[in-house]
Amino acid sequence: MLPAMYERFLSVLARLRDHRGFRVHQDQNVNKRIRRCYYVGRKGDLEFHAEAVGRTFKIEFFQNVNVENRNGGRYDFDKFARMPRTMQLACAVEMSHVLRKLLELGYVLEGTRQGITSAELLPVLRHAQGRTDEGDPLATFNRGWGEDRFERDQSGWPTATSVNSGYGGKDRDGRPLVSGETMYCRRGGRLFRGVARPGPNDNWILISHGRGVHAQARELFRCEDPAIETRRFVPGQPKRVHAELQKAMKANAYRRVEALARVARKLEEASSTAARGGHGR
Repeated sequence: MLPAMYERFLSVLARLRDHRGFRVHQDQNVNKRIRRCYYVGRKGDLEFHAEAVGRTFKIEFFQNVNVENRNGGRYDFDKFARMPRTMQLACAVEMSHVLRKLLELGYVLEGTRQGITSAELLPVLRHAQGRTDEGDPLATFNRGWGEDRFERDQSGWPTATSVNSGYGGKDRDGRPLVSGETMYCRRGGRLFRGVARPGPNDNWILISHGRGVHAQARELFRCEDPAIETRRFVPGQPKRVHAELQKAMKANAYRRVEALARVARKLEEASSTAARGGHGR
């Protein structure tokens, strides 16, 4: 273990012990010769195991209230999901403090799908980075561009002319866009509906249920019948579905194969209709 890395490891453990109230000590189940690199801690029913090896160290939280593995919660899969709701919240708070300490030590947090940016723990990373405006697209916009920048309308959003150099922008069909109007766009082959708000450089933000999707003006469109629009043929989509179908077949994921096969058939029908000129705007 590199001395500098070991010092950081102990610094994080000290944060949990001195500031967060954990009882922290070396893991007595580990051989004495390497015990200095293995620690365990506990605060109420929330526990953690920490180890430092080579150039890395890790801290893993778990509990022994709702356990499946006979050797204890430390060896369970889906540790966070198994925690009672109140313990999940407590765990999120403690992880947030660990992340804050890592930020103080100069680390840059880059989550992965398997790590701290999974669906359950993404709010922890946001809180650790001081991003408390998630779910509020206007606050997110102001954090990036400033609250005093641009002329604003009654909603608090910039006016279209102030952010787009005098041009309000036109949608997919050449019609002028209006701030606050319900519009649609496509993302990943899916139809997204939201309230349109203008952003800089001819970008617009579609807002729905606290989520904002960025799109250029020409990607937006009005839609009287979403059911018709969802059947619109999208070039390239059949190829993507076919690739996913092949992956599912190799993985023997039969339910997914069946579902993707149905989608592929519908796309083939839509493609045939498009080739005959049967789908217009």
